[in-house]
Formats: sequence, structure tokens, C-alpha cells
Amino acid sequence: MTPFGKAVRHLRIEHEMLLGTMADALDVSSSYLSQIESGKKPIPQGFADRVAQLIGLDAKATVELRQQAALSMAEFKIHVADNAPASDRILAGELAHEFARLTPEAKDNIARLLRGVAK
Repeated sequence: MTPFGKAVRHLRIEHEMLLGTMADALDVSSSYLSQIESGKKPIPQGFADRVAQLIGLDAKATVELRQQAALSMAEFKIHVADNAPASDRILAGELAHEFARLTPEAKDNIARLLRGVAK
């Protein structure tokens, strides 16, 4: 079970929701939700936010749930809009290809930059 799967299952049980009830509210099948909880299916884009909204999590708990989702994912996509400038596509590609080679300091700088933008 992944950290995200554990968190979702804990929230579901804590809020006394049956698997089928939560699945219906999230517009997925019970089987699919069970496979997400057990880590057998990847976490869909935006799923953590959908769970947070359904449960009524505050901003801090929503961020924590997103972090659990990130810890549970093996692969990430960078979405670049169809009408984005070529420079955006190049930057996204460079980040995807070079991420593993970035120093911890460089990653910290990127994180600080992104957290500043998100505020």
C-alpha cells in the first residue's frame, strides 16, 4: 500500500464512508478506488484534490494529501498547453530529462521558486 492509499483509506474510514459510497462520490468504480488505495493503480491527475474536496479538508490537510500522492507516484507528467510557446516546451523537456542530475541545492532552489509562485 502506498502512502496515498493509506491516507485515503484512513480518511474514508475516519469519515465512516464505505468504499462504494466514496467511489460513487468521486465518480470512479469501487474496484478502481480499491486499486488506488492498494497502490495497484496510478493516482489520476487531480485525484488528491477531489478527495480533499469530498472530505472537506482544510488547506493544510489538502497540501499533506497532495504530498502523500507525490510520494506514491513513480512517474509524473508535465502538461504544456497546446498553444504554449516553444520555450515552455523546451523548459518542460529539459526539466524532465535533467531532473535526476540536479544537485540537492538546485532542487531546493526550484522548490523555493515554485512555492513562491504558488502563494
